Amino acid sequence: MAIIDAALTAIAKAPKGAKTLAIFDFDGTIIAGYSPLFTLREQYNRGDIDKKALWDIVMQLFAHRAGLIDDQRLMEIGAGLVKGWSEQDFLELCDAIYRKHIFRRIYPEMRQIIAAHQKQGHTVILASSSPEQMLIATAKEFGIKYVLSSHYQIEDGEFTGEVAMPVCWGYGKRLAVERLAADLKAPLKKAFFYSDSDDDLPLLEKVGHPVPVNPNQGLEEAANNAGWRHYAFASRRSGLTEFMRCLGLYGSLFGSYLVAKVIARLAKDQTEGRRYMVASFTNSLCAITGIKIELKGAEHLRNYKPRVVIFNHQSQADGLIVMKLLGENFAAIGKDAFGKLKPLADAYKYVGIIPIDRSNSKSAIEAMQPLVDAIKKEGRSVAIAPEGTRSTSYLPGPFKKGAFHLALDAGVEILPIVFHNSADAQPKGDILFHPATVKVEVLPPVSTADWERENIDFHIKQVRDQFIATLNAERPALPGPVAVNL
Repeated sequence: MAIIDAALTAIAKAPKGAKTLAIFDFDGTIIAGYSPLFTLREQYNRGDIDKKALWDIVMQLFAHRAGLIDDQRLMEIGAGLVKGWSEQDFLELCDAIYRKHIFRRIYPEMRQIIAAHQKQGHTVILASSSPEQMLIATAKEFGIKYVLSSHYQIEDGEFTGEVAMPVCWGYGKRLAVERLAADLKAPLKKAFFYSDSDDDLPLLEKVGHPVPVNPNQGLEEAANNAGWRHYAFASRRSGLTEFMRCLGLYGSLFGSYLVAKVIARLAKDQTEGRRYMVASFTNSLCAITGIKIELKGAEHLRNYKPRVVIFNHQSQADGLIVMKLLGENFAAIGKDAFGKLKPLADAYKYVGIIPIDRSNSKSAIEAMQPLVDAIKKEGRSVAIAPEGTRSTSYLPGPFKKGAFHLALDAGVEILPIVFHNSADAQPKGDILFHPATVKVEVLPPVSTADWERENIDFHIKQVRDQFIATLNAERPALPGPVAVNL
């Protein structure tokens, strides 16, 4: 198996411009896993199907994976599950599936590969047997223009339970790509196609650059016979190694806390203990998790003074990285649940994290006073994720007001820290950490000296717009995805 650098090199050598197509399969290629299973899980949890129906369908899915039934039959099963639904209801289901299951299973390597094609100006196409509604959120996330997919039939605004023919699978997928390529006047001999399955051999054998990724046995054998370079990604694996990383991280937190307590007692100074704990824990952070930090804007961390530090929240790794950047000057707020996890709760508090019950506004307001004290009296910076929860997109969600009121209360600047891809290390819904190079960008401090509380919404929008502009800077400006009928 070759490394991803070879794939990126091949892309860089390809002709630039929209006449070069970059076509991507979905299940097993862009994401780890199989989206029909996620759909079933969500429908079962919502009560749309019962246990018997679930078991019957799961058996059909296994039959499909074993090659006993084809994608057409599988699509007919899926279409039957939404018979009588409106398209809006199905879109809402697909959006929930994306947020809960799809986003965290996107391969970081595929993000790099798609971005590399877009940098070259190539036309990126998502081609899958899944229905278009399942693919739209992912296409928007990547800025993919064209979506080729299978289609559930709709009459009078409701799904009929039937599938339009042909389905976007095997020769049907090849036919759909050939038609679009002809419309775009883009020769397939220059096109790239990424797939994990030998079901896609009809198209893989047609394009000039076939790229098997995470290949099944049939495709791996075909690739070896044809001399195609192929790739296997382990970045979304959830095995013993990933579990041990997670265990080691929390073990390091608790271990450094115990030593810090001894140091504080000997020195008769809690500050010395906390200084040791932060340094010890953050020094081991990257070694244990396999996270590498690519830092831009480090000059804004120099000539230290206390501030309210805000960051977009993609991952549990965000707060740990901010702690590493601030060192002994770190303080933060955390979820109320931290206070219920003994003995780690004491370690969190000792390092400077104050648990807040966000459902209790009075409690939250009272809890902010120690943060003001940490800034004014102790000279520490308070780190807060104004979204309040981890996002399921590279763009931040709406910002809450607490961090901005805190800056006004303490009379300090706001320091924005932008995480470009910390979801690669640990996305929402995943409890394990994965090796990743996380791009972190520290923006210039924002003065609050002239801010007025009655205009707080305007000031928050200005700051959030900085995050959005920074995150969008590396992405091409593309229109929304276009679903193409077969």
